[in-house]
Amino acid sequence: MKRLFMILSLVVLLCLSFSCQQADKGNEMSAVDVEADVAAIKRLSNQVIKAFNLGDIEAYMDTIAENAVFMPPNEPALIGKDAIRNWYDFDTLNFDMTITVDEIEVQGDWAFQRSHWKGDWIEHDTREKTKIESKTINIFRRQPDGSWKNSHSIWNFTSRETGKL
Repeated sequence: MKRLFMILSLVVLLCLSFSCQQADKGNEMSAVDVEADVAAIKRLSNQVIKAFNLGDIEAYMDTIAENAVFMPPNEPALIGKDAIRNWYDFDTLNFDMTITVDEIEVQGDWAFQRSHWKGDWIEHDTREKTKIESKTINIFRRQPDGSWKNSHSIWNFTSRETGKL
């Protein structure tokens, strides 16, 4: 009976030891995955700025989830890619924007990013230049193919000045 108790005790200890080692490996893998996800979201943010500055609406729309919800300042929510596409006016504006990512947090298949934008846009017809600074919260969702897309966005202007060139 003592021998059976000793064997069972040894088996339990080995199982506990093995499960702790696996948990440690899982934590290491999670940290690596989070770092890769943060890097992917930063690349996506760079893709957004590049699309704005090139006036490439299609490249911009590629960064947005199908059922995205955007909440621009002082306007109704834009629900879905079609509403978002129709709201942006890449055809009549030239953008010169930069983005600074202040924070990214990843939790599984969801992530949020706090950032601020700075720059200006010029209207083709009127030659009016609008200089802005804004702060933004974006929520990203991992897509079935493993990529990240912008799912929700809300922003406001910390400064906005318009004048003639």
